[in-house]
Amino acid sequence: MTDFSGVTAESLEPGRVNTTASQRRHYHEAAVGRAIATSVERGLLTRNDLFLQTKFTFREGQNDRLPYDRDASIGIQVEQSFASSIKHLGTEVIDSYLLHGPTQRLGLAPADWEAWRAMEAIHDSGRVRLLGISNVSLEQLQRLCQRARIRPRFVQNRCYAARGWDRRIREFCTSNELIYQGFPLLTANREVMARPELARIAKRHGRTGSQIVFRSALDVGMVPLTGTTDLAHMKADLEVFDFALEPEEVKQIEALTES
Repeated sequence: MTDFSGVTAESLEPGRVNTTASQRRHYHEAAVGRAIATSVERGLLTRNDLFLQTKFTFREGQNDRLPYDRDASIGIQVEQSFASSIKHLGTEVIDSYLLHGPTQRLGLAPADWEAWRAMEAIHDSGRVRLLGISNVSLEQLQRLCQRARIRPRFVQNRCYAARGWDRRIREFCTSNELIYQGFPLLTANREVMARPELARIAKRHGRTGSQIVFRSALDVGMVPLTGTTDLAHMKADLEVFDFALEPEEVKQIEALTES
């Protein structure tokens, strides 16, 4: 098995990370598992080539196709959801298991802590290597890091230019050796994608605006998450490792907002 004790943002190339959720409202986790199985069978990759990440989602974020008993305790729901995930993904171990967002905007509720304790128990059993949280505020993240027995290693947030590209949370992650995953960098920032400053940088490097945004994200220590059903777009999104931006260009992109 691959050793993830020293995992860093730099080691997690976007093409290696497969992130999903046991949440049929927005994800098709079973389809991800079938795609991985087919690729392994055809010799295109091995399980160790991939970093598998999925999430537990509270009832409020689900539709009627629940991966757990709606009447069970939250701790049992986490266990049932995880069992569904490993079945869908065809693996015995998940590399990273995330809480798909707290139940409230301010602070952490008892339900959040019950879910996190259940995730810690799964980690203790060896079925999960690293824990994380998504859609979290800085105050919530700080509180979780202070009180959790097993601290999160991943933070997966929506990353808006209009909100400073989530800079304060990224800075906290850097200071505390957490890995920040940003999404959806393109569709959440459509106005920025049309800015002439970005177009000039892209032209200078002979790249697309999307590639410039992804390269800039990598340069500031972020793991950019991208998803597309277009093969050409997928290929282009991954072609960001053979060129470099100038530090001033990265600063210029960081300063862009949608105003």
